Amino acid sequence: MPLSWNRWGKTSKSARSRKQRRQSTRRKLQSENLETRNLLAANLFHNEAMPEDVNEDDQVTALDALTIINRMNREQAGEAAGDVGRGQMTDVNNDGRNSALDALMVINRLNRDQGGSRGSGSPDVGSGNQDQTDSGTNVDESDAGDTTDDDQSTGGTTTDDQTDSAIELTGDAVLDWNNLFNELTSNSEDYQNPGYASRAMAMLNVAIYDSVAIASGDSEITFYDYDSSLTNSSGDVSSQAAASSAAYSVLSSLYPDQQETIDSFYSDVLATYSQDSETEAGLILGAEVGSTVIANRADDGSDAIVEYTYTDEVGSFQSDPLNPDVPVWGPGWGDVETFAISDADAFTPESPPDSTSEEYAASYNEVKELGAVDSTTRTADQTEAGIFWAFDREGLGTPLALFNDILETVAVQEGNTFEENAALFAQASVAMADAGVVAWTTKFGEEFWRPVTAIQEGDADGNTLTEGDADWTALGAPDGGDDIVGFTPQFPTYISGHATFGGALFGTLQEFYGTDDISFTVASEELEILLDDPDLQEAYGLDLDDAERTFDSFSEAMAENGRSRVYLGIHFDFDDLVGQEVGQSIAASVASEFAVATPDDSSGEEIDDGKLATMDNGRNSDGNRGNNGNDSSSRDDMNRRSDEDERLAAIDQVFSQNRLI
Repeated sequence: MPLSWNRWGKTSKSARSRKQRRQSTRRKLQSENLETRNLLAANLFHNEAMPEDVNEDDQVTALDALTIINRMNREQAGEAAGDVGRGQMTDVNNDGRNSALDALMVINRLNRDQGGSRGSGSPDVGSGNQDQTDSGTNVDESDAGDTTDDDQSTGGTTTDDQTDSAIELTGDAVLDWNNLFNELTSNSEDYQNPGYASRAMAMLNVAIYDSVAIASGDSEITFYDYDSSLTNSSGDVSSQAAASSAAYSVLSSLYPDQQETIDSFYSDVLATYSQDSETEAGLILGAEVGSTVIANRADDGSDAIVEYTYTDEVGSFQSDPLNPDVPVWGPGWGDVETFAISDADAFTPESPPDSTSEEYAASYNEVKELGAVDSTTRTADQTEAGIFWAFDREGLGTPLALFNDILETVAVQEGNTFEENAALFAQASVAMADAGVVAWTTKFGEEFWRPVTAIQEGDADGNTLTEGDADWTALGAPDGGDDIVGFTPQFPTYISGHATFGGALFGTLQEFYGTDDISFTVASEELEILLDDPDLQEAYGLDLDDAERTFDSFSEAMAENGRSRVYLGIHFDFDDLVGQEVGQSIAASVASEFAVATPDDSSGEEIDDGKLATMDNGRNSDGNRGNNGNDSSSRDDMNRRSDEDERLAAIDQVFSQNRLI
C-alpha cells in the first residue's frame, strides 16, 4: 500500500450529477390518476434543477437568500402562510416549510459557485492535485492548476465510499464538528498532510469561535472583523446553531467531495435543535461568519506553486535513500499566511548544530543507536511511544487528528462549558496552524539532512566523532504497507513538525488552564491498529493490552510526542527540543487573541472592554483577555533533560538567542 505522504497528488475529479432543468409550466388540475399534491406542487413550483435559484433568473445570487428571508419575515408577521406543504420556490430543501436552512443552502451554493474553496488547500478540478513537490526537480502543485471560476474544488479524493457519519452527538457543537473534522480529513487523501490539516482545523474552529462570540453578545472578542449589521443584530440567537452553521459552511467549502457525509451529519445535528426564531437566527449568523472565514483565507498562499531541487551537498536535505520515489512535500508551506502571528520569521530559531560539532555528533550517535530498526537499546515502551504518536500512515488524518482527540479528552475531563470549548479549540488550532507555517519556514530555510541520509553518508560529514553506516535503516514511521521500509517523511529534519505542533498544542493547554499539572489518558489509532494485528505487534516486539497511554502533565505528553520521533529514527534530538520551544512560544503569543464568551445567563462576571470573566476553576483568572491566568515563566520545563547534560545545554543555546518567551 503506498504511503500517505506519497498520495497527496492523487485526485479524482467528478462533478455531482444534476437533473436536467425542467420548464416550469402550470397545468390545469385533472381528476384522474394524479400524483400526490406534494409531488405535483414540486413539479409546479420547486426548481428541481437548481433549487437554490429561488427567483428563477438562472443564477444563484444573494437575492435568492433575501427572497427566502423576506418570505420568512412575512410569515412571522402573518402576511403569508407559514407551512403550505412542499413545492414552493422558497422551500429550497423541499421540507414543507420556509426556514433559515433554506437561506443557508443558498449561501453555501453561492460560496461554492464563487470559488469559495479556492485557496483553501483543496485541489482544483481541471488539473488534478499534484503533490506539493515531486522528487528531483519538484513543482509544488498543491491546489494548483486551473483556478477559473468555472472549476469547483473537489476538496480531496475520499479514501472510501462512506457518506454517512457514525459520530455520536454530544450536544456540544465544538466537540461534534471537530469529531466530524477528524473523520473528513482521515477519509480525504489530499488532506493527509499536516499543513492542510492544520489550516482546515484552524478555519473550522475560528468560524465556530467567532459565531459563538457574536451570538453571545461578545462581538468585541471575535478573531476576524465583521460588518456591524451582523455584530449589532438584536434578538436572541442560538450559539449552538450558529456554531454548527459556521462549521457546516467551512467544511463544505474545504471538503466538497464529502458533501454527502457533511450534509448527513448536519441533518442529524439540526434534528436536535428547536425549530424557532433563535435557531434560525443562529443558522443565518453562522453561515455569514463561515463565509467570512472562507473569504479571509482565500488568497493565503496555500495553493502556491513552488519548485524544489535537491542538492548533494554534505549536510543538505536529500531524497530518502531507502524510499527514493517518495516526493517532497511543503517547500512553499512556509510562505502560507499565518493566522495570528504577524511574521513567521520572527519565530524561526537559530540554525542547527554544525555537522562537524561535538553537539551534532552526540545527537547523531544517539539516533543512530536508539532509532535503528535493529536497535538493542530501544525499549518496548519507547517503541510503543514512537508508534503511538506517529500518525504518518494514510487514513489516520495526520497528527492533527490525535491532537484534536487530546483536546477533546482534556476538555471533557475538565468539564469545559460550550463557550470554553469554542475558545480552547480555536486557540489551540490557530497556534498549531501557525506553528506548522513556522516549522516549514525553518525546514526549507535550513534544508538539514535527515538521520537516514546523515548516517548512511556519515563518513563524509567531516566529524571525527561520527562513523557512517551505509546499511543503516531507521525503525521508521509506520505506513501500513509492505512497500515502504524505514519510512522517513520527505521534508527536511530541522525543526520537527511533530514537536512544533505538540509545543503549540500543549503550550496552549498550559496557557488556557493556567497549570501544567493536569493528567489525562488518551488512545491512539496507531496502537488500535496493532491491537488488531498480533503478528505486527510481535514484529515490533510489543505485547499490548490496550491502545492508551497516560500522562501526568501536559509537559510530559509534549516531551514524549517530540521524543517519539527520535525513537523512530527519523529526527535528531535538537529537531525535537527546539521544535517544542518554538511551538510553546507561538502558543504564548496566540493566547492573547482569544477569550471565553460569556452568555447572557452566565454566572460569571460581565466581560468589560474585552476582558474575560472570572472562571471558578481558575482559568482566565487574571482577567486579561486570552492570557488565561498562566505565567509562562513559572511553567515546568519538563521537556528539557537535566541541565547537567552539557550537550543539551549547547542545543538550548541554539534557540536561546531568538527565544520569544
